[in-house]
Amino acid sequence: MKFLKKLFNTISSKQITQTLLNLLILLAIMLILDTTKDVWGNALSVIWAVIKPFFIAFVIAFVVNPLINWIQKYVKNRGLAVGFVYVGGLACIVLLISLAVPMIYNSLLEMYPSFESGLKDISHFIKVNFNYDVSSMIVYIETMASDMLKETTFINTTFDFLNQALINITNYLIYLILAIYMSSTYDNIKKSIKSLAKKFEPSLPTYISEVNISLINYVKAFAIGAVAQGITTSIMYLIIGHQNWLLLGIFSAISSIIPYVGPICANVLGIITSLVLGPTKLAFLLILIFIQSTIMSYVIQPKIYSSQIDLSIMWVLFGILSGSTIFGVWGMIIAMPLLVTIKIIYRIYMQHHQIIID
Repeated sequence: MKFLKKLFNTISSKQITQTLLNLLILLAIMLILDTTKDVWGNALSVIWAVIKPFFIAFVIAFVVNPLINWIQKYVKNRGLAVGFVYVGGLACIVLLISLAVPMIYNSLLEMYPSFESGLKDISHFIKVNFNYDVSSMIVYIETMASDMLKETTFINTTFDFLNQALINITNYLIYLILAIYMSSTYDNIKKSIKSLAKKFEPSLPTYISEVNISLINYVKAFAIGAVAQGITTSIMYLIIGHQNWLLLGIFSAISSIIPYVGPICANVLGIITSLVLGPTKLAFLLILIFIQSTIMSYVIQPKIYSSQIDLSIMWVLFGILSGSTIFGVWGMIIAMPLLVTIKIIYRIYMQHHQIIID
């Protein structure tokens, strides 16, 4: 009886009642939003279409601003530094595309026989050990991959891409012009944002400053981590004699923009195309992948990611799944920066709340 009485008192306490009330309010809001999603969904689409160029331009300006500041120390002129960064960046992109597209296409053609042989080995292994026939699935994957790598398909895809690029060239130019303008007046934009934020809430500029610093640190840490991921992956496949070690390293570095999931996909592709190298090298590769994952997770990442921007794997996977469900691929990409922002805002709020209590 005492236990039941104590339990009843706990349930009927003010804290529990307030928590349940907040939960009911949250559920009611979610229900209303779900019921009226056709109305506000269209409105959000229109709003996003209007602010999209400014948002993308600001993101570009934000990412390249540390590099512009570094160059400005030497050239002593903001406009000149902005010109160096954007002209140099565009030149690098054009050069990489002109060099990378033929190399990637040729590498994919060379990799396809290994990929096809690896799929057949997997099919045979499943058939022998689990008595399950997946040959139809393997044939479908092989046919799809073969069609994609046919020269005519590749050329048609390339022309389709160029046609789409020409259609959207005006939008890209607008993004670029806005990004250059925002980079040139970045300090003034920051002051205007902080001034406007202060009118709404005196403590809001503190949040913005902390989030700004943390996101800059995240971008720097991500760049270092991606380079480390690409180099270690390339070395790993070079050691076992994989002929496409450089391509796999580049793919692993780029795919690391989606934490955990991206590098895993790169290694799955590497393992499948390494099946033709024999069981000894395959076993050695699995050991190297384990060593690389351990070093990246427990040595490199803790050094480049501070405690303020580091997130547990549970939250990272939650963010990736939620982002992909809501926004698709772009949601997976923006998941980490968004989670870092939420973490910083929560930390500052708790610090401010603690000060008020004290």
